[in-house]
Amino acid sequence: MNPDNLPQTNEKPLPSDNTARDTEERTLSLLQKVQAGSVDPKCIRPAERRLIISYLIADGYCTADMAQILKVSDRSIERDKKAIRETNALAASPELVEQMAGRLVGEANLSIQRIRKAARDKNTPSAVKVDAEHRCYQIVSDMIGSLQRLGYLPIATARLQADITHNIGEIPALTQMLAEVQRLKQITGETQGTDSEVIEQLNEIEDQLSKVKLLNQIEKISNVVESNEVQNESDQ
Repeated sequence: MNPDNLPQTNEKPLPSDNTARDTEERTLSLLQKVQAGSVDPKCIRPAERRLIISYLIADGYCTADMAQILKVSDRSIERDKKAIRETNALAASPELVEQMAGRLVGEANLSIQRIRKAARDKNTPSAVKVDAEHRCYQIVSDMIGSLQRLGYLPIATARLQADITHNIGEIPALTQMLAEVQRLKQITGETQGTDSEVIEQLNEIEDQLSKVKLLNQIEKISNVVESNEVQNESDQ
């Protein structure tokens, strides 16, 4: 195909990792020179100053500190911060939502795999393994909440519970986790010299799991009550 016949686009190519790394290194070098006094910050171009401000924001600096380093007013820093936000603003896009949802699920699964891999070590204490399963449950729970807000999962408790039951096969049920905690508590109770911290952790995990189970039961009942109320209103 003739290159001249290729469709034209106004989209700018995404910066490569090397380009981003080079920019970061130049920005850091310029900041170090400013802090050392070898470069007058008033001579820095606005684009370079904004790169430095982005770096300082990520490093936890406040507006007043950045103004002092760059020898400008707080108002100038705020204008630059606004310009940075506008430059990095994202337009509403269904494709972007899909990409972010996919990345969310991927990161959640990767985190769960890492936690379980670490917990499989033979030297890992039983209490840590139980806590690891609880952390995995929290990751899934947070992921589901995020997917709900993005519109990928229903809000209704009954339907959501069905999604958890059928689609998250790796995550043990609450009753299974509670049973495992109780089993471990029985073992630790029969073992002399058991670390009191382990027992305390097991009690805390059991309490958290019991609260989650109770919350699920309350949500189920609430869903039934709300459904009945809607049905009664439609009948009238």
